[in-house]
Amino acid sequence: MPKQQSKSQTNQITLSPSEIGKPLLEDFCPRCFWFTKKFPIKDKHPFSSPMAGILSITDKYVKDVVKWHVQKLNQLPTWILNQLKNFYPHLDFENIRLIRPTTWQVSLFNGLCLLSGRADEIIEFSDGSWFIIDYKTASLTESQAKLRPHYSAQLNAYAYLANKNLNKPIVGLALVYFDPEYKNLDDEVILYRTKDYFFFGFNPTLVPVEPMDPKWVEDLCQTLFEILSSDTPPEGRSNCEGCNLLQDWLNKIGNYLL
Repeated sequence: MPKQQSKSQTNQITLSPSEIGKPLLEDFCPRCFWFTKKFPIKDKHPFSSPMAGILSITDKYVKDVVKWHVQKLNQLPTWILNQLKNFYPHLDFENIRLIRPTTWQVSLFNGLCLLSGRADEIIEFSDGSWFIIDYKTASLTESQAKLRPHYSAQLNAYAYLANKNLNKPIVGLALVYFDPEYKNLDDEVILYRTKDYFFFGFNPTLVPVEPMDPKWVEDLCQTLFEILSSDTPPEGRSNCEGCNLLQDWLNKIGNYLL
């Protein structure tokens, strides 16, 4: 059970796989996380700006392309198949089927916490085992490398949910980064590709993720659960940029809200 749980806690705390790895980041602040979860800002609010849906469009397009290749050609597209075979030579990626992802849920800590999420891609082998992939539209930069523990936790959370809900053995996890091809405009291939029509390309790169013990996932959930179980915000990270920005913003607008 959590070490610090408010007596007035009545609502179930919901966590997503994309959240549980946040404590692994260098700049994680318990106080900022508490405020973000307790007082979420909706998509449409007075301070919002219109955002292009290119990321969600790209995400859907990738999944549709993979699905189409398996349905029509009975195999994964070469750009992902070859990388999977290179990193996992012991797995038969030539004979697979895709599993339609659904939302899985697991109740934790006597029903006071709910872990809920849906994987991007699920590959099933002939023996019934699964391989889970998560797609990221991002360049493989130093900043992205710092997020790797966070993404690893996300994939392991999907594996945890699949095992708890369906008792499925997970034999592998991987990230696939889609790095936009925009850095070298002197490239003749890009020059040709953009001559008559504007084709914007991506370079897919597969990064294996180490499967972790289920207790590791539960411990991450418990860390966040303990933070959110409090009725008051916890102590923030020392010299946290987020905390400082929030305090500065409140100081500036405080007199106008009275």
